[in-house]
Amino acid sequence: MNKKKLIILIAALICLAATLFTYFNTNYNSTIAVVTSAKQLSATKVKDQYDDADQTIVQQLTLRVLNHSHRNQQYTIKNTYTRSQLLDQGYHQHQRVFVQISKQQIDITTPKRDWVVIAIISVMVMLMIILIGKKPWLVMLSLILNSAIFYLVIRFDIHKNGTNTILIYSIAAIVFASVSFLLYQGLQKKMFAMLVSTIISLLIAFGLSYAIMQLTGEKGITYMAVEYATQNPRSLFLGQTLLGVLGAVMDESTDIVSSLSEIIHHTPTLSRKQLWSSGRAIGQEIMGPLINVLFLIFMADALPMTILYLRNNNSIAYTFEYTLSLGVLQSLISAIGIVITVPVATLSAYYFLLRKRGARK
Repeated sequence: MNKKKLIILIAALICLAATLFTYFNTNYNSTIAVVTSAKQLSATKVKDQYDDADQTIVQQLTLRVLNHSHRNQQYTIKNTYTRSQLLDQGYHQHQRVFVQISKQQIDITTPKRDWVVIAIISVMVMLMIILIGKKPWLVMLSLILNSAIFYLVIRFDIHKNGTNTILIYSIAAIVFASVSFLLYQGLQKKMFAMLVSTIISLLIAFGLSYAIMQLTGEKGITYMAVEYATQNPRSLFLGQTLLGVLGAVMDESTDIVSSLSEIIHHTPTLSRKQLWSSGRAIGQEIMGPLINVLFLIFMADALPMTILYLRNNNSIAYTFEYTLSLGVLQSLISAIGIVITVPVATLSAYYFLLRKRGARK
């Protein structure tokens, strides 16, 4: 217990030091300034042509430059923003910002947010150390490796300009799952059961969905709704779908195989029929919540654009087609994967964990 407390204390100090260092660090190519004073000069209520009310606020900001040739110089500027802060932003005292200086004129480009990211990561690390126990470092290593793999996959996809998308992201999904399970579970039968069930469920769910799309000529799928597409939007959608299904089936495979592993461990005389019934019961408990969680995630991603479309007097049908339809389709494909995972994970648990014990029928 004392050793664990010491590890938590050391990790907390390291996380705090990293956050403070990032906040106070000024060793950037861009110029950084700190807001030493922020005064509100005026606030005016405004309405647009759709009778949407907002408020325009004018601030007087005093900035002190923190690095480069203009270090310690002070500037006073006015900042105009709306309270909704849709296209602009208000600033407060002690906030650090990136600025551009030209001919004694200073302009704020963006707030300095990197320390916030470090603070959030630090909170995540601390929670993992406290709650997970002996394996938080493996989980973090898995996240780092998967992030590096994801970057390489994106670079390769850009290099191929959206060709062979299914092959690229299918291989990437298998690598993601292999790295995660191998690091966290190690080379053991339970890991192989999780990995095999994840890969089989992913391939069956996506293959079945893709076959249906081909048979129907992909009618009704609005690929142009993919945001910020710089290559074939269809290829981007397929890549998104593969990774989305992977997350769903990995989660469910882990839950089912882990639960069945414990049942087998505590009930050595478990029969195949009992294992199948247990797998179905576990799957029925988690299928509904997991499908709803995925649906809400996809819908939450489209929520801002949905509201924007509706507030601009677009019809519900048009709004659904261009903001929600792809999310709903991804949710359905993921739901297929979730349903398929139940029997596949149960069979994998039987093959890798129970078969060699000579289970009864």
